[in-house]
Amino acid sequence: MNARTSPLPDDAVFSPEEAGSFIDMSRMLHYRLARLQKAMVDEDCCGLLLMGVHNRRYATGMLRAGIYNAHKPSSAAFVPASGLNTVFDWFHPDMPFETSETTGELRPMPVFAYFPAGERNTANVASFAGEIADLAHAQGGRRVALDIADPLLVHALIVRGLDVVSADRLIERATLIKNDDEIRCLANACGVAAIAMGRLREALRSGMTEHEAWSILQQTNSSFGGDWLEYRLLASGPRINPWEEEASNRAIEAGDLVAFDCGMIGPLGYSADVSRTFLCGPASAMPAQRRLYRLAVDNIEHNLELVRAGVSFEDFSKACWPYPEEFLKHRYPVMAHGIGMGDEWPAIPWPIDWETNSIDGELEENMVICIESFIGSEHGGEGVKLEQQVVVTRDGHELLSPFPWDDDLLGS
Repeated sequence: MNARTSPLPDDAVFSPEEAGSFIDMSRMLHYRLARLQKAMVDEDCCGLLLMGVHNRRYATGMLRAGIYNAHKPSSAAFVPASGLNTVFDWFHPDMPFETSETTGELRPMPVFAYFPAGERNTANVASFAGEIADLAHAQGGRRVALDIADPLLVHALIVRGLDVVSADRLIERATLIKNDDEIRCLANACGVAAIAMGRLREALRSGMTEHEAWSILQQTNSSFGGDWLEYRLLASGPRINPWEEEASNRAIEAGDLVAFDCGMIGPLGYSADVSRTFLCGPASAMPAQRRLYRLAVDNIEHNLELVRAGVSFEDFSKACWPYPEEFLKHRYPVMAHGIGMGDEWPAIPWPIDWETNSIDGELEENMVICIESFIGSEHGGEGVKLEQQVVVTRDGHELLSPFPWDDDLLGS
């Protein structure tokens, strides 16, 4: 692994209000806008219409009622091929609580979801589409990329003479390479997650429910100005294997393994996608638990050694840790994936899945990726979930998730 300056001082974390001490917000916002605009030029688009919460935040730096907008869009952003963003918002666009320097204009949003629009939804979407068409024509074009394809909106844009294309590939390619400010934000999110995991490990006790354990992650993230957790992936004992059971009201017992995936959208919208497995005391790890844990650590550490810029996705996959047959059926869906403001492209498959899910590309410097492992026997029993988040460097990687492995479960 090559040496590079640590993204943050040791043990430092910051809230959104403190971000200016660690990152150059202006530089980061303009970098992200420039990435999107270059991608638009490459895709021959005059504009990018963003309804998705993560995408709008990447483009504008602004978050408006994020969870609400994920299912009832009342905000949008038009990103032009050149110039500043136009942001639409239902709530008081004339009295903004946050406006970034990459936003040139705020406009009222003619919300076209049936709540609140009701039967005015078709009139509202026509009005909105007219504004988007005007913005596109001002850029001298008609090809507009759209990230969330509501049928009403797509139809209205086409009626207005626009050529509507999917923004998915454009956005994923634009967000792929992070600048130093983004890497500091991702390191910060992992620092918040490390604090949360430490609190969870300290609080873990027999009789605590999975919901109670998971809430420690959520509360800690919120206390540092983070936003939300993308899922409630925490399970204990027999509920761990196969993976992807969400938290329940099950009471955790002494001697149980407790596995979780943070899936944390932290301060400024950047993610900590880190997984760990703990042992609920008072108890010592059993040999079977230590075997599972050692296999998961070996999986992660073997694959981390393969990470460096210039390695093709195919070579990365085919050189990965060889899954023992007993655990192959319950493997995690991918061996690695990108991360930024949530999970991102690429999703690199295991060798067994390569023929059906192969992808072109290679690891590039300043990509940030997560290395995944789940070890659970197809015959049942407990399982171990681990995951590390790293920056790809020219000669290797830099670890962003500082929380250590469990010495007792490792048998050390």
